[in-house]
Amino acid sequence: MRGRWVDAIRRVVQPRVPSFSRVRDREIVFGVAGSVVAAAIVPPLLVAGPSVLVAVGVWRERAATSMRERSLEAALPDMIDQLVLAVSAGLSLPAALRTISPWLPGSLREVVSGSLDRLDAGAPVADVFVHLGRGLPPSGRRPIAVIVAATRDGAPLGPNLARAAAEARDVRRRSAQTRARRLPVLMLLPLVLCVLPAFVLLTLVPLVASSLDGLSLSDSFPPP
Repeated sequence: MRGRWVDAIRRVVQPRVPSFSRVRDREIVFGVAGSVVAAAIVPPLLVAGPSVLVAVGVWRERAATSMRERSLEAALPDMIDQLVLAVSAGLSLPAALRTISPWLPGSLREVVSGSLDRLDAGAPVADVFVHLGRGLPPSGRRPIAVIVAATRDGAPLGPNLARAAAEARDVRRRSAQTRARRLPVLMLLPLVLCVLPAFVLLTLVPLVASSLDGLSLSDSFPPP
């Protein structure tokens, strides 16, 4: 019975908010039950539960997308370095891409696998790498564009692959530096919620308590 109305909620919400698929069934049950109980006290709170569930789904979708983009940025320089080694060993660019594909991390392997399917279908090598670049985050498309330009112009692959690898490493380094600069801001919330209250409780509260112990009602109101 519970599964039916949970499925009904999903059928209503997911077409409008696709990220709602990341909300678990248990969370839907608790969210709806909590909003019904809260609405018995304050009726406007009936919409609080569904709103929170939608927000959880959107947050998880964004977090998953961000994590996937970071993993692709981190793996792209290593992939291009492997292409450099394979091409230096005498393989063509399509053969090199096919050779290194099984050794790539999961997220990047999926992107490369889709590009290899286009290669098997007879697509030109440049178009295959254009398709590969579309599966990467915007920050990782510039190194692939270097490979595409070299393929279309007939330029030597070795130097251009080395240049693409250098640009991919620059992207990965800048991304890591950006995340490092955001760390103090992210640490601000735990600092305010945890460290400062503890500081108040351990320093100011004992000081105020000891000061109050030294006072008495008779000292405040001397006899006439």
